[in-house]
Formats: sequence, structure tokens, C-alpha cells
Amino acid sequence: MKELIQQNKFDELKFALQNSNSQLKIHQVLARALNGNHLEETDYGFEANMYQEEFLEGFDLYKVLNKSEIPQNQLQEYKIALTFLVFKMGGFIKLLADKTMQQGLYLSQVENVYKVDPSLRNELQAFIDLLKETNDVQAIANTSAAKAQISLSVADLLEKYEIGQDMLQFARGYEDAGLKDEATRIYINILSDFECESAKTSSNLFPEITHVDTRSNEEIEIFEKAKSRFETITGANLPTIKRVRPDNDANAEKLVEAVDKHEISLEVEENYPISFWDRVKRFFS
Repeated sequence: MKELIQQNKFDELKFALQNSNSQLKIHQVLARALNGNHLEETDYGFEANMYQEEFLEGFDLYKVLNKSEIPQNQLQEYKIALTFLVFKMGGFIKLLADKTMQQGLYLSQVENVYKVDPSLRNELQAFIDLLKETNDVQAIANTSAAKAQISLSVADLLEKYEIGQDMLQFARGYEDAGLKDEATRIYINILSDFECESAKTSSNLFPEITHVDTRSNEEIEIFEKAKSRFETITGANLPTIKRVRPDNDANAEKLVEAVDKHEISLEVEENYPISFWDRVKRFFS
């Protein structure tokens, strides 16, 4: 099929798709798009247990189609279907992850039941990057949201900063799509979780205190980007907190003791989710 696309032989491609024994719905979607049909969401027919396979095959074809001479209206019809598939896939995987977490397990621990393809996040990012070339803000927002959901669903397999990067992209996607309030909420969650630990637990009644910052450079970068976007959207200026990196100050660890002496413990209601993942999962609910 890819060879036919590369040769711009779309009549032959339609014939091949219509006479294929493939069980993948994405092939039928492409065939109908090539026939100039407008498809509704109910026409796609994607099945939840095949979402990943449908997307990986569908995107593999999209990458070639995007470089071909396919009429733009037909490519757009196919892209809309692929974006819809991505959004449904993200929600489905997140739902499975939530269900397994209720049993005290990560989704990665029940691969005999359902396995997230290791290449899925990279392929989703490649799709987002292609969408950015045409500034398709709605598709970027939906696909970024789906990738963030999937990253949260396999959080135990990722570094914290990797999930933070996806959350930043998710927030920016919503921001660019005009969903400022939703983007602000995501930025707030990122700021809360990517602040240094001593600052997070501080009462802030003593602004002169310097906090020991043990975050990685990647985590600091995520925090600063979220802070910049939050201030841009809201027009608010967040207070400056004094921080010092242990590797930059031989006496930095001593500051921890000084902070502890002045720290006022805060009571947190039992039903208030203080972890980043709980907050974000509640956002998706």
C-alpha cells in the first residue's frame, strides 16, 4: 500500500483497499476518504481492543500520505478519523489503568490482559509533530491530551520529567486551542508537583528562607516553562522563592535543618488528592 501511495497511484490503492482481507477498520476509512466520502464518527467502526493496532497502521500510512499528492480534502478526512481514533485510544487506556490501579496494580503488571505497545508514545509524538507543521490546533490538542493520558497510564515505566513534558504539551495544546481555563488548571498541577520538595512543604511564612533544590535539571525546566505560561495566561506574577542546588553550595544540606526549625506543619484533608498523578487523573475524569 505504501508503495502505491509513494507512486501516487490512488485508484490502484482504492482497489487494493476495497479488495483487502484486512480486518483493520482504518483501511476501510482510507478507502472511503479516497472516494471523497465524508465520514461521521459513527462510520469509523473502531473497536477498543484494536485501538493500538489501528493507530500504528493508520499513522504508518499517514506518514506516506502526508508526502504524497493526495487531494488535501481527502487527507483531511483521513486525518480527522485518525485523530478521533487517537483520542478514543487515550481514554480507553486510561480507563484500563484506573481499573487496574483500583486493584493495586499498574497496567504494566497485567500485560497478559492488555499491553501498551512500547512504540506508542513515540509514534504519537511523531503524529503531533506532523500536525504542528500545519498548525492544526484542534488535532494537536486532542492528540496531546491522549498522549498525556497514556503516559500517566504507564507512569511506572517513565521518568517523572517525561510525564511532565507530555503534560506541558497537553496544556499548551489546550491553550492554543482557546481552552485557557483548562490549560491553567494543568499548569497549576505541574507547578505543584515540579516544585522542589522543601518549598512544597513550606508554610511560606518565612520568605527569607532558602530552600534546598534537589530537582533534576529537566524537572526545573518543566517547572519554569509551566510558570512562564501560567503567568502569561493569568497575568499573575508568582512569588520568587529562594532555592539553592546542593551541588552549588557545600553547606546547602545544612539549610534543610534551618527550614525544619521554622516549618509549620499543614493539615491536609484526607479526601484531598495531594499527589500529582491523582490530581491529573481527577482532571481527566
